[in-house]
Formats: sequence, structure tokens, C-alpha cells
Amino acid sequence: MISPLFTTIVIVAGFIFVFLKMTSQNPENGIKSFLDRERKANNTLKQPLDNLAFVSVPLDQIPVPEPAVNLKCASLVETLRTLSGKKIVNLTGISNTDLKLTYGAANLPLLTEYDQNFTTLCKTIYDLGCEYKNAGLIEEAIATLNAGVNIGTDISANFTDLAQAYAEKGLYVEIQRLINRADSIRSLTKNSTISKLQNILDEHTSQVIRLSDSEPSSDEASGESPSPDSILPTDILDILETVPYTTSDQK
Repeated sequence: MISPLFTTIVIVAGFIFVFLKMTSQNPENGIKSFLDRERKANNTLKQPLDNLAFVSVPLDQIPVPEPAVNLKCASLVETLRTLSGKKIVNLTGISNTDLKLTYGAANLPLLTEYDQNFTTLCKTIYDLGCEYKNAGLIEEAIATLNAGVNIGTDISANFTDLAQAYAEKGLYVEIQRLINRADSIRSLTKNSTISKLQNILDEHTSQVIRLSDSEPSSDEASGESPSPDSILPTDILDILETVPYTTSDQK
């Protein structure tokens, strides 16, 4: 009679063999596919760049106090003005191979320059927003960080710092807007950014709920049933009544 233990060992060994065989083949297929695409990309002729979505520096959306808050702010604003004379394209999440296949290998250095200009723009806007915030200029900080969101920044801290500023002002609907905007960025940090924003929203709305539960309303004090609108600010009610948020990756 065959031992059950022996049978189990044979079955497990069989699974391991099949798994190792599959994993040993798939990487080779993947590498071959990549090399074929890369070879084709390197042979792609130069294409026009007219259909690129160029990004403009949002100088009209960014407050510039006079005189400058400090030397760093002045330097950051000057960087923005310099960038306004350059071509800027957001190519986040697009591989060099895909860029060469679409626009030709000869255009890759130029496209890389355009993308680097976008990275510099996003970082400069975020740094300027932080400087305003540290100086106590909250409205200026909000406007500046929001300009970063509007151009499609993928800097996670730009979203979360702006969300914290909105939370402190009780603008919870704006945090929901940031969650929706974050879902459209092409970045590996997208899901973590959305999660952080959702946590900020949940934390602050739950605090308002606890405060509302612990403090009797004027209706309760008079012996009347409280109306729904007296429990939470209208904007929070609007958020809590919506369907729980899911990212596009979860749909």
C-alpha cells in the first residue's frame, strides 16, 4: 500500500515542476517580446511632434507677493518664468520604447528634455507652495499647490499637503475632488496617493461626526428631533451619501 505521505510528496513535487517550467519559459518570452519591440522602435522613422499635449506654466494661477516672501521664493518664481519660455510635456508613465515607436528614435532626446521640463515645473510649484505654507500664507499655498494639480503633477505630497490645507478649512468636497484628479495621473504612486487622500478625508469627517455626536444641537436642547442638516455640514453630508470611492484600476 502506498503511503499517503508519499502520495502528497509526489503531488507537491509535480506542482513545483510545472511551476518552475512555466516561470522558466515566460521570462524568455517576455525578453524576446521586449527585444523585438525595442528593435522596431529603434528603426522607427522620425515623426512630427505636432500632436503633443504641451503644458503651459500657470503663472496666472500662482500668487507672487511683492516684495518676495524670501530669497528662495524669488528664485522659484524666476525658475517658473524661465520655464514659461520652454516646451513642456507630461510623459509620465510612457516608456522610452513606446515614445520611439510613436515619434521615432531620433526624437527621444527632445522628448526627454520636454519631460524633464515638466518634472522641474512640478517640483518648482510644489516647493513654492511649501514656502508659502511655511511663511503662513495659507491662501497663497493653496492656490499654488492647486496649480500643480491642474497641470497634472504626480507629486504625491502636492496632493496630500493641499488636502490637509483644505481639511483645516473644512473644505471636504475639495478633498474628494483631489481624489478624483489623482485617479487620472499616470504614476506608480497613484494608488498610494489616493489612499492617503482618502485617509485624510475619513479622519477629518469622522472627527466632525464625533463632535456632532458629543454636542447636543439646538433642536435636541429644545426637545425636538434634530434635522439631518443640523448634524453635519452640508458638504460632508454630500460626501457621505456618495457611493464609496473606487479607483479606475478596481473597476
